[in-house]
This record gives sequence, structure tokens and C-alpha cells, in this order.
Amino acid sequence: MKKFFEELKTMQSIEDRIEEIKAQNLPVIIFGAGVAARLVTNQLVAHGLEIFGYAVDEKYYKPNQSYLGRPVFNFEELVAQGKKYIFWLALGPKSGADNSAQQKRFNEFLNDTRIVKYAWLPKVEPVSREFIYENQAAFEETYNLLEDEQSRKTMCAYLKTHVTEDGNNIADVLVPDEYFNELTREHIHGGYVDCGAFDGDTITDFITFTHGNYSKIFAIEPDKQNFAKLKKHILENGYKNVELFNCGVWNKKDVLHFEQRGDMGSNISENGNITVEVDAIDNMVGDCPISLIKMDVEGAELNALKGAIKTMEKFKPVLALSAYHRKEDLITIPQFIKTIYKDCKFYLRKHEFIDLYGLDLYVIPK
Repeated sequence: MKKFFEELKTMQSIEDRIEEIKAQNLPVIIFGAGVAARLVTNQLVAHGLEIFGYAVDEKYYKPNQSYLGRPVFNFEELVAQGKKYIFWLALGPKSGADNSAQQKRFNEFLNDTRIVKYAWLPKVEPVSREFIYENQAAFEETYNLLEDEQSRKTMCAYLKTHVTEDGNNIADVLVPDEYFNELTREHIHGGYVDCGAFDGDTITDFITFTHGNYSKIFAIEPDKQNFAKLKKHILENGYKNVELFNCGVWNKKDVLHFEQRGDMGSNISENGNITVEVDAIDNMVGDCPISLIKMDVEGAELNALKGAIKTMEKFKPVLALSAYHRKEDLITIPQFIKTIYKDCKFYLRKHEFIDLYGLDLYVIPK
């Protein structure tokens, strides 16, 4: 990781890019007109950039369309005009969809030589150059825990992308098959705990992956709208031995504030619009043998792990955990697990899409 810290000193930051863009004095067009475009708009405006409008591919274009009060243009028509614009990429993965076409378009944009282009990758919580340097020893400790070269390359690429906002760094380390893959294949033989079960999509993936050879599934989802979809999905597909929990995962039984959004971003938050019940995994699974715990719980991962200590100590399940919601996740999560699993292998993988979401830590007990 020494080479990474040397490179970090000279990496162009997003602030450098903003100044570079202002100096060009060209209209800024955001490529995309969805959730990612809203996030990018907010961040660029916060940096003092004025957004001229949005552009979409012809198949999505409708005349006289607007987004966030600004016009939406046909991307190819704008390019064909020959006028100079600065295009800023704002495409994100679509929930519950095959994102291969979206990823292909992402790559085409990055490689389009006809335009002046930048990419700002939306993220949950920024990991700044200063934060990395302040915690250099801790990041190096995590780096040294990682089992293989793919994991170490992924960690460096992920941190580098946070600083530079350059999606090409992430593109080099993408691998398929989130959660259920060659790392977890040989270790799934019993109970499965799905924390952040959403609408049941990962439960279907799990059942497909195991060919239905499992003992029990614990599906945990706090958002009431998502939970209704989850329940319907389980019933319609006739999945057996699935126990549903409409609550959040935490280190103990409690009631907390929660931001209910009806999508994948619902999360425990002090500023939440409702309250929800939360509970510890240890309480929910009891003495059921657990072979795999998957967590994507919007920043509650560390507290959720603290509520699963008994299960981890007794059954030593494989862990597949989101490690990107909080800037300190790459430090606190693996180093906490190391206090429970004295002998295990850590792997880091970036799946599916060029963005700063979906970074997963896999822990395989020996």
C-alpha cells in the first residue's frame, strides 16, 4: 500500500476538477436525468457550478421535457451541433434490474472522444484525501488483513476513486456475482440471514445459488413498504422455511428513528421520519445453525455485527457485508470482526457497476 500513499499525494481531486471546469467557461450538461443526476446536481451546485441542462439518449428523449427545472436535451443532437459543452456523467445502477446495458453505456460515455467529459460518482459518505492520511495506519492494517491481490487492488482503486472521482479506477477491478460466488460457494450449507432483505431479490439469488439446499432463511427488512413487497415475493414464489422480520438489525432490542423511503436507501437515522423496532441477530435466530449472514443495512453494519457475536462464535458463519456506507467502514468493520474470528480470511470485492456503492467485504472463517 506504500505505492498507493505515494500516488495519493499527486492525485487530482474533485476540487481541482471544478476549478479546471470553471476556467473553461463552457455550459455544463449532466448526462442522465434520474436519481444519480439529482445527486450530481446537488454536489456540483454546492461547488458553485451552474447546470445548463440535462441530456439523455434518444430512446429516452421526449420533446419539451425538463428535469429539476432545466431543459432535457437529446444527447446525440447536442453532440452533432458541434457546440462546446462540458458533459458530466450521472448514470447509476437500476434497482432490481440487469445493469449490463447501463454499464455498457457508462463505459461508452467515458471513452467518447467527441466530447469534453467528467464523471462524478455519487457516494454515501465521502472518503477524503485528508481522512485517508489521518487514518493511514488503520487503512494499512486492513490492507494487510486482505487475503489476495484482487482484494488489495480493489481497496486501493476504491479509495483512489473517492479522491479523484475517476470511474476508470473502479472499472479495472469489477467482478460479477455479488454475495453468491466462488468465495461463498463451498461454505453455504445451513441457515441464511438476509439483513436488508429489501423486496426479496437476494433471497431468490440465494435459493438459486444453493439449488434450494438450505435449512432456513431469516429475512429482515425494516421498511414497511419494502416488507410488503418482500412478503408478497416469498408467498408468490412458494419459498419454504422463510421467517420474516419487519424490523431493523442492531446490537440489542430497541426502538430507533428511521428514514422510510420505500427503496434500497431506507435507513436508521436520527432524523428519520418514523420509528422502527430493531433487534439483535442473536435474538432472532436463536440456536438455529447459521452458515451465511449477508448485510446491506445502510450504515448499521457494525452495530448489527455486535448483535451477532453469539451466532458468530457458535456457528462461524461466512459474512458478506456492505463496506461503503460510512467512511470508516473499511477500518472499523474488518478490525471488529478480527476480534471475534481469530482465524479467518478477508476478501474485498467491487461488483457490477462503476460507482462508489456495492463494495463488499467477505469473511471466511477457517
